[in-house]
Amino acid sequence: MGNCKFCGKPAGFLRSKHTECDEQHQQREREIQSGRQQIAVEVLRAIKGSENFDGLEKTIAEIEQSSFVSSADRKTLLIKGWENAIEQFLEDGVLDTTEEKRLVEFKERFALSQSELDKNGALTKTAKAAILRDVLNGIIPQRISVDGNLPINLQKGEQVVWAFPDSKYLEDKTRRQFVGGSQGVSVRVMKGVYYRVGAFKGQSVEHTERIHIDTGWVVVTNKNIYFAGPQKSVRLPYAKIVSFEPFSDGIGVMRDTATAKPQIFVTGDGWFTYNLVTNLSQI
Repeated sequence: MGNCKFCGKPAGFLRSKHTECDEQHQQREREIQSGRQQIAVEVLRAIKGSENFDGLEKTIAEIEQSSFVSSADRKTLLIKGWENAIEQFLEDGVLDTTEEKRLVEFKERFALSQSELDKNGALTKTAKAAILRDVLNGIIPQRISVDGNLPINLQKGEQVVWAFPDSKYLEDKTRRQFVGGSQGVSVRVMKGVYYRVGAFKGQSVEHTERIHIDTGWVVVTNKNIYFAGPQKSVRLPYAKIVSFEPFSDGIGVMRDTATAKPQIFVTGDGWFTYNLVTNLSQI
């Protein structure tokens, strides 16, 4: 005879739970799930509001008590609500100063670390949005710090705006080959004399291949776009770039030279990279 996995009492032959215990368990799970959703909603409402967060803490405690939500889940739910707020704030693609201030106040009020908030990339999203806002307002952002030294030599008065590690640098290369060639046929004209007919090299055909040159840092500053890798280093002043091409995972640039070919930087975030460099080039 087995015991009930919920109450520990005998459950009957070949049974692992009482029907009543199972129903109570399912009801409790529904209440916990409902409580979690309530907390996430309250967090979102509080961040979008204008009052301090003391009332939110009291509301969360009441929901925890009435819905069996563990206090150990609180931090996870706070972070989830914070992420939901960011998604709503960024629906228009811009994070205004009031929205940014509320997010910072919430982070500090509940002692949430940067690593916790950026587990799903939400904190990075806010930083990118704030940087784009600064650039659109004609301000050179000074918001990021990079651990260690960047492998580039900054010019006087140059400011790093964003850095993308582990980025790919690609170039378009033109290849030429001959197609349709023939060795021809040797025809004997007289003893010891042969005439070769039909031999030709074929037609020259060109095609372009996009080649992965190196992997390294793409660094965007107020003056240049840099790439620095083990095999290749590039500095592209905005004044020498005639066009930008957006891709889903990066950008392509065309330099102002007669023989220039597209240079592609795969940063992982094409939308942000394109909007960042095109607007920086206008400041």
